[in-house]
Parts: sequence; C-alpha cells; structure tokens
Amino acid sequence: MSIVLLEHPRPRPPERYESVVNTPLSACLMTGYIASTLISRHLEVNVVDANLNEWSFAKMIQELEKRSFKLLGVHFVYLWEYTGDMFKALLSLKKKLPDIHINLYGHFPTFASGDLLAENPFVDSITIGEPEGAFLELAESIVNNKGHSALLAINGLAFNAANSKADGVTVESGVVQNRPGKPVSDLDKLPFPYRNDFKQKKKKGISTYILASRGCYGKCTFCYLDNFYGDESYWRGRSPENIFKEICNIYENYGEKYFYFADANFFGPGRNGKERACQLANLIVDKELNINFGIECRVNDVEEKTISALVKAGLKEVFLGIESGSQRSLDKFRKYTTVEDNKNAIYLLREYGIEPNYGFIMFDPDSTITDVRENFEFLKEMNMLRTPSITAHLLHHKQTIFKGTFDFEQKYYGPNTDSGTMYECSYEFKDKSVKALSDDINSFCLKSLRDLFRNRDEFNVHFDSCVYEEDDLFSRQMNKKLIDHFEMALKSFEDNPVFT
Repeated sequence: MSIVLLEHPRPRPPERYESVVNTPLSACLMTGYIASTLISRHLEVNVVDANLNEWSFAKMIQELEKRSFKLLGVHFVYLWEYTGDMFKALLSLKKKLPDIHINLYGHFPTFASGDLLAENPFVDSITIGEPEGAFLELAESIVNNKGHSALLAINGLAFNAANSKADGVTVESGVVQNRPGKPVSDLDKLPFPYRNDFKQKKKKGISTYILASRGCYGKCTFCYLDNFYGDESYWRGRSPENIFKEICNIYENYGEKYFYFADANFFGPGRNGKERACQLANLIVDKELNINFGIECRVNDVEEKTISALVKAGLKEVFLGIESGSQRSLDKFRKYTTVEDNKNAIYLLREYGIEPNYGFIMFDPDSTITDVRENFEFLKEMNMLRTPSITAHLLHHKQTIFKGTFDFEQKYYGPNTDSGTMYECSYEFKDKSVKALSDDINSFCLKSLRDLFRNRDEFNVHFDSCVYEEDDLFSRQMNKKLIDHFEMALKSFEDNPVFT
C-alpha cells in the first residue's frame, strides 16, 4: 500500500463542548475527495479512520505500523491541549518508520503551517488550502521516488527542506512555502468522494454528507473558510445535475435516504444561487427520489420560493447562521444582516415545519452587558431556548478566534496557553462584567450538560449525533434551570457592574 490517509483520534474534554467551531463541516469530506482523486489516477490508497474506530493515539500507531506505505496524509484537526499528543504519536511513528513521508492537510495545518513545520521537523510537508491538486502531485512524486527536490515544484505545498536542489536553486534546511495552489474552478470535474466504512458510520448515527459547493460569498470576521481557499477565493458550486448524480449513486449503492449538505453556505450568491437550489430540488421531485436532507445557510438567503421548493424535495433540517440578536454585534461581525432578517428567516422556516439549529455567539471580546441582554431577549422572544442541550450551547457560547480570520489579525497578541502554535488567539473581555458573567455561565452550563448526559439512557449515549430525546421531566426542569440561572446572573451584573 503506497499511500495511507489518516483521520486521527479526536479526544475532547468536556470544557470544549463548543468545539464544533474548530472544524467546519466541509472538512468531513476532505479525505474522501483526496482518496478518490488518487484512485482516479490509479494510485494505491487506504483510508484509516482512527476517529471512527475510537482508537487511542497508541492504538493508532500500532495499526499504522502494520501497514506498508510511503506516504502518510493526515487530516490534522486542532485538538487544543491534545494537539501535542498527536504530534508525539506521529514522531514515534516516524522513528519506527523513518522512510515514510508525513504530510498534513486541513484547516489547522493550512493556517499554522510555518509554526507546525518549524516545531515538528519530522513532519515532511503540509498541503496548503484546497488539498486535491497539491496532494496528488505530492503522491505521484513520492510513489515515483522523484526525491525531495521535486517538492519545490508543487504549488500549494509547504515543507521542511533538507538541502533541496531544483532548477539550479539550492534551498538550505528550513521551512519552504511554495506558491499557493489554485482552487478547482470546475467542481464537477472532481470524482465523487471515496466513502470509507459507510455501514459503521450509519451505525453510529453519522450523517451521509454531500459537498455541493466550496467557499462562501460572506466575509464574516470570525470565519476563516473563505481564506482557506486562497486570496482569490470565491464561492463555487457544483451543477445541480452533478450533485443529483452523486445522491443517486449513494441512494442506489447503499440505500441511503438522508443526506446532509456540508457546504458552509448551501446557497450561492444572489438570484443565481437560489435558482440553482431550486433546480436541484426540481430534479429530486421530477425523478421521484424519496429522500430527506439538511443544509446550512445565511439568513438573507432564506426566502419562500426557494424554501418551498426545497421542502417539497425533502428538506428537513437547516443550520442557520444567526450569530447574534444585537445589531451592534452583527455589524461588528460584518454579517451585513439585521436582527429583523434573523427573525424573518426563523419565522419562515417554522412556517414550513422546520425548527432550525443555530450558529450563535453569546460572548465575544467586545461584548457589553447590553449586547448580552439583547442576545438573551432575542433568544427568548424567538423561543429558541427549548431543549437543554441547545439552550446550554446558545447561552454559553464564547467566540473562538483562529488564525485565518479577520478577528485573529485584530486581536492576536501571543499563542494561547494550550498550545505554543500561533493558531488560536487567547483574549480578555474588554468588559469585566462580561468576563465574570461568561465564566459563571460557562461553569453552570458545563455542569448542566454533565448532569444531562448522565441522565440519558445508554442507547442514545453511543450515538455520535446532536439529536436526543429531551421531552422528559428531567430535561424540562434542566432547561428551566439554565434559563433562570442566566437571567439571575445577568441581572446581578446589570445591577452591580464589575470594574476591576
């Protein structure tokens, strides 16, 4: 086996239960797209999903040692305090298999490439941004034994040089950053992603993901997805026909009837984006394909004509980028939406029987107590605090600032305490009352979630899913406690601000 693609273990301590912000959903198909691209070029590839198999780092290394390969591609996800453990595991593998080439790809290594390569010289290279093209060139170079100097010619690659020489240019040891790669202009030309361990994922309740587009036309200050694709990034959508063909293939081969679109923004920009969505919906309806699906989108893209068509085709879930109930915060985030836009989107989706899931930032570095009060009143007015797990998330959520975002460039002043890598920005709230309130709410929500998890039956605990039954008396009481505690704590800081 010449090439192994690795999804590593993702341990997560309870205090990081907001870590959904770490890896955008679109990353879930990154390995699958690389694998299918390699297979289309007749390269041997094996996907090892240590996360799916719930292996420890030690077990992961034991399993990799059993395989024969030249290139190890690692979809590296930021693990906060466990990040160092993953690098220690890779170092131990490199010592045992010194001739393998280790490449990292994904959002985290893209933005932290320089630091990661300098701090971990045993890592040979990092694929920057959209991975298929650069990784394919790397794989062909490694498999064909072209030598280290060949890395200089691969756009979209950063690597640890070792006196490389190409085209008469000698590069001393150190980190080399090649020219950026160009994003794929026509996504229809990519082979459908390779789907490993399909049955095992279904047993665990993991959705079947489709990536119908890449990028986003939004420029939100807290999001790095647009920058991931490069300075000239733009939203790119697959054709409705191409998307439909992939859905049909999965439907026919696996009998799958539920899909979740992993797009950061399912709708493309403007009227054309909405028309494209309607065209896909019409294909599903015309071909009488009996499926259901979920999407993620901005509030300004929610309009009746499009939602009506999608619901008719099987739309059941929507993750909505609300972000805030404070207009000041929305403006600061550069959402270019209004609180009224947020309300209208929620009302419209509910008219079609869809209760959205929400992207929402209760606390950010510049929040004031007034902003927090507006957020809280918005959540109550819109009846969004219905179930305790969702309520806890909405009430506590503190903005995480990663490299690649506008906010990181504005706030960054040194590596965070969990990692020496310049990737996550640690910050202090400007308003001392907000800091005290955030600490209080975070602690209370963590305890509430622990109590809630203990109360769930064994069947639900084993599923990697956001959907739980929360209609029992314990859950209803827990939900009320969360809301009441937030109200009491917020009122206390409104009445008695903290200044020191």
